[in-house]
Amino acid sequence: MNKTDKKSNKELILEVTQEEYDEAMKKGWNDDDIHKPGKYRYRRTKRVIKPSEAKVKITMWVDGDILMHFQKRASEPHAAPYQTQINAELRKIMESDLLNDNPKLSKDVKNLASNKDFIRAVAEQIKELETV
Repeated sequence: MNKTDKKSNKELILEVTQEEYDEAMKKGWNDDDIHKPGKYRYRRTKRVIKPSEAKVKITMWVDGDILMHFQKRASEPHAAPYQTQINAELRKIMESDLLNDNPKLSKDVKNLASNKDFIRAVAEQIKELETV
């Protein structure tokens, strides 16, 4: 593979030859492991992605009954894929942990949750939204 760096590290050109491709295929690689023969241009970007917006591929072991549970939920009509459901459950746990890591915020939430006037005000706003 020939790599050419142009324009002060802002552009990278990767060239894969037919021989390199064939050799990789003989080793058992597939098209996900190597580009097909040709030139590929990559440009660096300054865009910063928030961790909450980035999807990261991982491999992890889960108990079979957990996997079966989420796959069953995902098989229902209009259900999200099981990976999305697992991610949502992990996010709930993470957000709960973060809330508990911030004692002041946790205290404020507990105070609001036990404030009957606040609950009534929220209920009234919800009723107004439902009638619109």
